[in-house]
Amino acid sequence: MRLNKSLVLVASALLLASCNKPTEVKPVPPIYEQGEEKAILGTGLMFKESLGFNTKDASIFDSENERYVIYDANEERKGEQVFAARKATLVEGKWEYGEKHIILKAGTTWDKYIYQPSVVKGEFSYNNTTYKYLMAYQGNEEEGNYHNHIGLAVSNDVLDGWVKVGETPILQNPDIYSGSFGYGSPSLISIDKKGKILLSYSFGETQLSGTRVKEIDASNLNSLYVNDGYVELPNGGLVGREDAIVTNATLAFFDDYSNVVLANDGMPSKNEPGNASSFEIARATNDIISSASATWTSLKKVTGNDTIDFEKEDSLGWDELFSPCIVTNEYGLISKDATKLEICYSAYQEGVEDARYTAS
Repeated sequence: MRLNKSLVLVASALLLASCNKPTEVKPVPPIYEQGEEKAILGTGLMFKESLGFNTKDASIFDSENERYVIYDANEERKGEQVFAARKATLVEGKWEYGEKHIILKAGTTWDKYIYQPSVVKGEFSYNNTTYKYLMAYQGNEEEGNYHNHIGLAVSNDVLDGWVKVGETPILQNPDIYSGSFGYGSPSLISIDKKGKILLSYSFGETQLSGTRVKEIDASNLNSLYVNDGYVELPNGGLVGREDAIVTNATLAFFDDYSNVVLANDGMPSKNEPGNASSFEIARATNDIISSASATWTSLKKVTGNDTIDFEKEDSLGWDELFSPCIVTNEYGLISKDATKLEICYSAYQEGVEDARYTAS
């Protein structure tokens, strides 16, 4: 995987239909000075961040007139990766973002390197304290995208006070698969707005990969229940690549739990699995998580061409689009009456030295 990657751009995606923009020749990328704010290329950045800060892999939810963004970041320029959070307030129809808060740092054992936070609201007891928020995150012992595990943390404030749950991950990649991806990219959805959660996560075991869904009861984290079984999400109906699989994905249910929406990485082809040059949005009825014969309805495949702003002469469009995130409410749900989705995605621009972007 390339190191110079970015966070999230916010795009508005129709639930029902989409169209493709015409292809144009990209101009030569500009050169940026150290510490300069990131340029807005293609679809707009969620918030500006200086060069040298690797901001990506966001989890986003709205609560009334507030928006919370939890994402991978650096505490210092080119420093070790941590989790950060920002709160935005809706002012005259636009989100105004506050300062960056460092909320969780890497550990010393299985989570020396941390990625991909996902946060949901509920009621979670841990060590005789009840917490409002649960985070699932990906971690590993050595830098690189191998031998990943999934662990948990809790807090009563998205911007502060996060406490890791236990000393071991809740999903641990077996040593026999130490050379594989393992378990990562968690996505949380509340089942009862209390402690019962659906956890979806990517897996990679030797030649097998995809996304699984399992139920956990996090009501009492000192006696956490994690279902031994799982459902592997089918790929029928996806068009993201030649051998489409569900990977590095986020899920969201309608608030009546009737339908599921998926935002999923799309790789170039089965022979180039390393870097996602697109992402795909799809929809299905809720039996997609219980029936292997169920299929998705693909709503839109977003490529770099879709991120070009044709009104700007220096708009390049993004070369890599990955880690798409569906903006939901605090329980991981979207309105059953929604006709549009907001999708936040991470992006990377080739040819821009030290350009690590964040967007939404």
